[in-house]
Amino acid sequence: MSVHSMLHSGKFWLKTLVFGITALLCLAAVLSALMFRIFNTENIDAFIQKNFSAHGCQVKYNANISRKWLPRPTLILKDLSLSSSEPDTPTLNIAESKMGFGWSSLWSDAPVLEKWILSNPSLTLGPKNHLPACLQQNHTSKESFQLNRVIINSGNIRYHNKEQDIALNDLQFSLRRADSDGRPFDISGTLQNIGNPISWQGAGYLVQDDAGWSVPALKLNLQTVLLKNKLDAQIAGSLNWQNQTALFRDFNLQAESDYQNLHINARSPLLQFKNGYLHLNTLNGALTAGSENNQWDGSFKLDKTNLYATVLTAANFELKGSHKNDRLQTNFTFSSPLVWQKGKGIDAPKLHLSTLQDTINRLPRPRFISTLEGQANFSLNTWEGRLKGAFDRQALALAFKYQRDAQPRPHLDAGIALQKLNLTPYLEDLKTQPSLNLPSLLAKSWLPDIEANLQIGSIQTAGLQLENIESLLTADKEHIALHRFKAGLYGGKTEGGLSIAATQPASYHLQQNAKGIQIQPLLQDLFGFHSFSGSGDAVIDIQTSGNNRAQMIQALNGSLLLDITNGAWHGIDMDSILKNGISSEKIDNSNLKTPFHHFILNSEIEKGISHHINTELFSDSLHVVSSGYTDLNTQKLSENLLISNVLQPKNKPIPLKIGGTVQNPSITFDYSRLTNGMNTPAEKQKALQETIQEQWKWLKPR
Repeated sequence: MSVHSMLHSGKFWLKTLVFGITALLCLAAVLSALMFRIFNTENIDAFIQKNFSAHGCQVKYNANISRKWLPRPTLILKDLSLSSSEPDTPTLNIAESKMGFGWSSLWSDAPVLEKWILSNPSLTLGPKNHLPACLQQNHTSKESFQLNRVIINSGNIRYHNKEQDIALNDLQFSLRRADSDGRPFDISGTLQNIGNPISWQGAGYLVQDDAGWSVPALKLNLQTVLLKNKLDAQIAGSLNWQNQTALFRDFNLQAESDYQNLHINARSPLLQFKNGYLHLNTLNGALTAGSENNQWDGSFKLDKTNLYATVLTAANFELKGSHKNDRLQTNFTFSSPLVWQKGKGIDAPKLHLSTLQDTINRLPRPRFISTLEGQANFSLNTWEGRLKGAFDRQALALAFKYQRDAQPRPHLDAGIALQKLNLTPYLEDLKTQPSLNLPSLLAKSWLPDIEANLQIGSIQTAGLQLENIESLLTADKEHIALHRFKAGLYGGKTEGGLSIAATQPASYHLQQNAKGIQIQPLLQDLFGFHSFSGSGDAVIDIQTSGNNRAQMIQALNGSLLLDITNGAWHGIDMDSILKNGISSEKIDNSNLKTPFHHFILNSEIEKGISHHINTELFSDSLHVVSSGYTDLNTQKLSENLLISNVLQPKNKPIPLKIGGTVQNPSITFDYSRLTNGMNTPAEKQKALQETIQEQWKWLKPR
């Protein structure tokens, strides 16, 4: 190509470039002029009047208006506010509104709003003011513009009343152009100030018509924290809005948490929200939690429920549940109509409660069998109620008041009237399960301090039976005690107290003043000692500690005073001993006994050994004075006795020694005691001969 041609070509392209730039500048000038002409203040006001103000909205915005024409004609309004002309109606404030119009809107009477972005909108609602009325109107058939996309960035909605604020923060919303299923949308936000924050995301298709709008397949995902563990939930259903009413059909909730491997699901055919309240005809659900050897299962049902701003009513609420471990399964049922009032808690006016516990993989042994009815109130810090029915098939009346905010620990006041209580199966659990020992139980942080008045017809244990019990039970993290204890005991009555300290092992202190009781079963149940029978009085003050009966007997300390009438000393027949002679052979006949009409024992107990001095036994023919000791653990005894002839008081008393076991004692003549102070064998032989001759005259049959 020649130089001339090249110069000619370069001029051509230069002219073309200059012309193109000039044309673009002219076009930009024309578009800018057109933008300012279309988006001038008068046209903006006319657009707002036609589409918003005519429906009751008052719209204000910053006079500093921005306009852009790429990538599409865009109108930018700042500090926008929409409010209703109705009184006490909140204002919707929007930091910035970007309205991007289609190019055809520049020459069309029906503008196309391609993309509307609302940045940082905020709205505050209250119990007496709601969404501005102009925003609740349905404009679908009346709008003079076509809206293709809506985007909300960083929105905030706040619900405020005197007690609390509920905030919906970080609201993100995107509504796109319609397809065959409707207008797809995405929405997300964070709900705060109702406990742990709840983050949520939703998606679906928005379908609009003249009657309202609907989301046929709404899906919501929620995340929060439950007891320091993550909780995920999914909600699905069909949402419809028409005539100021929101209808949620085929409501389905599923939730899972790492806390105790918790799973919850709930279903309702219809939830209805109208005029500020929620109504549901029925809601059914189920839950599971725990592990293989610590499993919780339950189902719940809520019928005919209405939720207002400060009141909830339910025709009936029912909860059925069970807990299962490797040994036991516990079932329970709770049902009642419910009334919740803000600040007053939940009332259960017709409460029905039932419980049952049974063993697994072994012989059935049901317990905690209860059927109770009454009423209760559950507020945030106080639970109280009154119930009547049966516990372990025995009549029960119960009143309780639980105060969660009491100091230093929660406090429970109760009154219990029970016909009969068998403690044996419950005490066996304390023995066989280390985790159920008293110190561990009392130290539980959830266990309240307890103060309970008890009236129990009878209490049965493996070692003791009581009747007509009245007492005040108190418990805290260090002690459990029975104060002002009164009861019928083995045909008599007893008063006193019992305290148990949460040491390791547990420590016990028993103080009782018993009158007119049958002594033999009392001694047998307390000490495993059954050598004396009869009725009389007993004063007991003993302390011990241990995890089982053997340990408690070995650690036993205190005092025992017995005053018995019309009884017998079992295992020893004094009359037979004196009649038949005294030998060192053990007596095998356990039915032997020495009847008496009065017996007095004053014993001091140290480390399980009972020591006594000047114990006296009175019968029609004998007066016995004894001293010695009994080892309550090994059941061995050592006694020194002086037996006197009541009918012949001048006769010399016979000294005896008793040793061996309580069940099979050995009896020997106390020769050293009889001949004490004598020096020669002749003197000792004479004393023995005279004593035997005197006793022979005493015992010789007439």
